[in-house]
Amino acid sequence: MSEARRVQTLLGGLFVLTAAVAVSVGIWLRLTHPTTAPPPVIPPVINLYVPRVDEKGDLRYDSKPFSTAQQPDAYRAVFEQLLRETPIFPEGTRLLDAERQDDMLVLNFSAELVKNFEGGSDTEAALINALTRTASGFPGVQKVQILIEGKRVETLGGHLDISQPLPVQP
Repeated sequence: MSEARRVQTLLGGLFVLTAAVAVSVGIWLRLTHPTTAPPPVIPPVINLYVPRVDEKGDLRYDSKPFSTAQQPDAYRAVFEQLLRETPIFPEGTRLLDAERQDDMLVLNFSAELVKNFEGGSDTEAALINALTRTASGFPGVQKVQILIEGKRVETLGGHLDISQPLPVQP
């Protein structure tokens, strides 16, 4: 066998081997499914942080446990309960949606939260702190975005900027 013929045979064999490996890898990639991250585990109890003024006039946060068991949408249920428990939310305020997006919790409220807000900077801070402290009970949530009717707003009562996601407070 001539040298040229031997090189051709060797190159042909190498080509067939490369093609077989490529086909095998392609089949393997089609048959295996990418692993998706499991949904975040929601604890059976989340603490609601309800602001109140104590007898000395200092702002405190009462921690009230809330069971997330049997809740089809635990994020929404927790913050709807916080609305019911916290008297500083303006009259008529409703939670329209609570949605987790990676490490952020997006809370969408009705327009009454801004239209009917009557407090000063302390009340605004207490309301925002109640939301961000309560959100800290959900593992992996690092920030909270507050929306009004699906849109970002600069402030609730003119004192604190909420146009960007806010860090949760442990």
